[in-house]
Amino acid sequence: MLNESYFEEKDGVIVMASGRSLLTGLFVGGIIGGAAVLLTAPSSGKQLREKMKTNYDSFEETIKRLKSDGLALKDQLIKAAKESTDVIKDVGGELQTSIKKWQEEIKPHQQDLQKEIADIEEKIRQLEKTLQN
Repeated sequence: MLNESYFEEKDGVIVMASGRSLLTGLFVGGIIGGAAVLLTAPSSGKQLREKMKTNYDSFEETIKRLKSDGLALKDQLIKAAKESTDVIKDVGGELQTSIKKWQEEIKPHQQDLQKEIADIEEKIRQLEKTLQN
């Protein structure tokens, strides 16, 4: 019977669920692999205990390294997120400043264009009046 929190079914295939699946897979695989090697190798009880201790120590070291690497990755992700947030804030501020400057630069041209449009509209009205008479 499958534990539903670790496995899910996708397109008829049972796969490990996301999240803790990698660490769980490594842990279970390490235990199963270590047990299989120890139990299938012909050796005395003392040798078996020594191999089990060696494998346990190796497995423990691997887990510590994975934990350390995971924490380092977490720290790098946090740092990258903070830096990207700072960059986005800076770019946003610069963009707002540029837009305000651009609006100020085009204001006189915009006023000139509005005046010219009003003049053209007035000339069109006068022309229509002339044509009606």
